[in-house]
Amino acid sequence: MVGSKLVKQIKEEVRNYIGIPYWVNILKDGIIKKDGILGGKGNWQEISEATKKTAQEINVDISSLSPKDLYNFQKKHHIGIDCSGLVYHLLNTFDKNSGNEGILNKVIGTDNKYGVRRVSVKMLTSPINSIQIDNYDQIKTADLIRIDEGKHLLFIIEKNKNIISYVHSSDRTQIRGVHYGQIEIIEPQKPLNFQKWSEFTLDNKSYDQLIYPEKGDGIYRLNCFF
Repeated sequence: MVGSKLVKQIKEEVRNYIGIPYWVNILKDGIIKKDGILGGKGNWQEISEATKKTAQEINVDISSLSPKDLYNFQKKHHIGIDCSGLVYHLLNTFDKNSGNEGILNKVIGTDNKYGVRRVSVKMLTSPINSIQIDNYDQIKTADLIRIDEGKHLLFIIEKNKNIISYVHSSDRTQIRGVHYGQIEIIEPQKPLNFQKWSEFTLDNKSYDQLIYPEKGDGIYRLNCFF
């Protein structure tokens, strides 16, 4: 079991990301056509500094902005974080809070030169880095939920009885950017597409419709956390 202190620490860290816009670089033929600040992979401290720097350059007082206006300012200037970037930084914080050195050299596919810039959903949930968790009773803080045929990733904050609480960064949900969500386990013997999700997409689909177990969607844990 993950200790209550670790769960509290990760909840505090998650709060620093809530409300940050979703951003993913736009590529064409493998070439970046629209690059966001930090490439959508910065941690919350880096995003905060980038926001302040951008505001100073155009003489905007961000301290006077409402949360909505700050979100719009960041989104306009391509400041945000994608789903795998958010998950990477939370995993890294969790590992450090556990008394370790972080996950940079534990996730195969990253290195000291590129680090988080190489991270993707498929990298984090590939067999070389993670193992799938089939039993809901085994879920722990820092487990991952892969959905939409491996196109999106969520970070599990905790499981309390039959409720899984998670956080993710998305622009496909009715709440944009980094935000919370929940899953109620109502069919314990069945995969995630049979459970009750709190979230809906922009076209009003429940998130259970984005789960494809036959395509590898499900719950994962980094090998280094076993």
